Amino acid sequence: MIKKFLSFLFIFLSAAVLAGPTVRELEKRVRLLEEKAETLRGKDPDFADWIKEQASIHHSYRKAYQYDLVHAPDEAPMILDEWQTLLERMEQEWEIFHDMPDLEARGLVNVREFGAKADGENDDVPAIQKAIDFAVKNAKGGIFLPRGRYLLNRRKGWRAPTLRFHNIKNFKMKGEEGTVLVMNSPKTPHFDIRNCENLRFENFHITSLKPVYSTGVVIGHTKDDKGVIYRHDGGLSPLDPEITKSEMNFFRVSDAKLAEDGKTPLLYTGPRHLRRRILLFQDSVKHLKNDEYIAYPNHSRLWPLAPGEKTADVYKKGLRLINYARNHSGLFQLDHADRCRWKRISMERIGGVVIKGYLSDATFITDCVISAAPEEKLAVATCADFFYVRMPSLGGFISRNVVKNLGDDFFNIHSAVTPVLHQEGKRIYIPTQIWGAELRSKHIRHIDIVPNLGKKLVNTQKRFKVLSVEKVKIKHSSTYFDPQQARAEGISYARFRALGERKISTIQKEPVDVTVLKLELDRDPGALQCAEPFITRDEYAMIRDAKKMDLVHFPDLYGQGLVISNNYFADCIGRCWIMGSGSLLRNNTFNIRMERGLFGTWNSFLNNWAEAFFPRIVTYEGNKFRLPQDDTTFFLSQTKYDPGNPATWMRHFYLTDNMFLFDLTSPYYGVKGTLSRPALLDARGIADLEITNNTFLLSRPQGETRFLLKDISGKISNNQFLGQWKGDKIISNVQVESE
Repeated sequence: MIKKFLSFLFIFLSAAVLAGPTVRELEKRVRLLEEKAETLRGKDPDFADWIKEQASIHHSYRKAYQYDLVHAPDEAPMILDEWQTLLERMEQEWEIFHDMPDLEARGLVNVREFGAKADGENDDVPAIQKAIDFAVKNAKGGIFLPRGRYLLNRRKGWRAPTLRFHNIKNFKMKGEEGTVLVMNSPKTPHFDIRNCENLRFENFHITSLKPVYSTGVVIGHTKDDKGVIYRHDGGLSPLDPEITKSEMNFFRVSDAKLAEDGKTPLLYTGPRHLRRRILLFQDSVKHLKNDEYIAYPNHSRLWPLAPGEKTADVYKKGLRLINYARNHSGLFQLDHADRCRWKRISMERIGGVVIKGYLSDATFITDCVISAAPEEKLAVATCADFFYVRMPSLGGFISRNVVKNLGDDFFNIHSAVTPVLHQEGKRIYIPTQIWGAELRSKHIRHIDIVPNLGKKLVNTQKRFKVLSVEKVKIKHSSTYFDPQQARAEGISYARFRALGERKISTIQKEPVDVTVLKLELDRDPGALQCAEPFITRDEYAMIRDAKKMDLVHFPDLYGQGLVISNNYFADCIGRCWIMGSGSLLRNNTFNIRMERGLFGTWNSFLNNWAEAFFPRIVTYEGNKFRLPQDDTTFFLSQTKYDPGNPATWMRHFYLTDNMFLFDLTSPYYGVKGTLSRPALLDARGIADLEITNNTFLLSRPQGETRFLLKDISGKISNNQFLGQWKGDKIISNVQVESE
């Protein structure tokens, strides 16, 4: 035994010595980068703060490397490679930010000179767009909007943007105190930003002529128990076109009781066992009389009623219904837009995501405010998330913002997966686009092969280096999937996915060229299950549940280097998602009323290819959380993994020096009977979980299980628990250094 231990120690020390200079070199580069960033503080303090805050990310990389060197040697080189990639990118960013021009010195074009009235009555979109186009054509620094109310009418057409920013570099849209942009509709998008770099938006307020919600209280039920009768008492009319023509027409259901301000719903959703309160409804809201309406729950969309259960049992009198005028796009919609910034912008009445980006890097949001309009009956500012970004190769800096009253999550950062279309040994072919976002060679340095074997697990040991990326054309097979024929047969996309037989319609045509990306890998991945002959987007989107396809995940497209710091987040209807790779949440304050408000997942959303969650190195440090009583703090159990293969587990998650106060209304208030309250932290399938130096303040005399753990390794130590807690519950395979 001693001999084996000494042998292991020798191997470990040898590896550490060999790797030591590499780690020391990376740390030296970190110090040099921090010193260089300080030289830009006078010119760009936000950039200097971004680099300074990243020190915690670099510390986490070192910890992750040291952990993997002992426990997962095959993973350790990938940690160093990812760490080095971040440093390379940030060194390049310093050069770019150092050379950024003084935009105001170039002159800002006054939109009044192009006919903008700013009277809140005339549509100012044509004038502002003319000013934008003139400023770009004449190399000006941007546009200036003097104080006033600028009415911006939404363009006609599905998701038609209000203002266009296309192929623009180094440009500012600046207002002043009293500058207000008034949208005639809350529906997004309003700012369409494509193929841009260094766009800046500063100093103005955004609102809408209309609220973004309709609300009422349940007062009864129809005789057949299929409908819910409610009395409308705020926001838009239930039959307003902003509601009825939403892209996602549904209700959130909350208790009618409000928080201390008389506007914020205490619980945006009910307890876990009443989760059906979040329910999509059929488009069948009908006016009954006066201010009374009927809504028909579509139980089949999420959860059917239990045997013997009635609609009246679920949607009881007194519950509040909240319907949203929701779009899936962003107020600011980004597509390949790098280093864009928002500073001192206040926003309200937003019918979608606030900022939504695709393959857009280094986004800065600082000193902004998102909150409900003061005149609203309910504290509702948006219909969706604050920050939703898909496949960024470099994260950005989100700091000193106040974000409240959201209709969904605080932030969501996704990587993505896509099918392997065709294979020739170590050459594989993939689509050029993922759900409308075009991939480019600079984005793809590595890939993970996700075997489509039912469990669809990412095995991190199956990571491949991409030696080259080339856009090529390949011949489409003469056998095609025909979406039109499928629809003619009555098989819509939704029906197709619901059919047990997964019927595939095909048609014979002459072969045609299809543009794809050819990836040359560093080694042969073995025989893969390819999507061919169904290689167009419509085809593989429709047949993905009928045909097994191996998938490609892009680990480089996960917001590396993202810093979210010194913000105040409160009262969202969704959650704070733990995601990213090399990401940091530091010194923020969270006021979360929703149960399981802090949420992490691994592999569990793979069926939705465009929202893949594979967080690798995530750090929560120095945050303050105010949460409901009797609730799970961190819920990390919605995870799919192979218990016998740690390479399929979530990798590194660090929770250090945070404070948690449990004194908000319990999600179980008003529920009769004895309840088994959830664990403080519920986690499974994590290779390196560190929970250290945190303080947990319990407002009740006694809590229940602190940690519910299954298949966990790592460290849980030096935490303070004020209040009486029961012990931990260990299910299986838990190896942690504990208190």
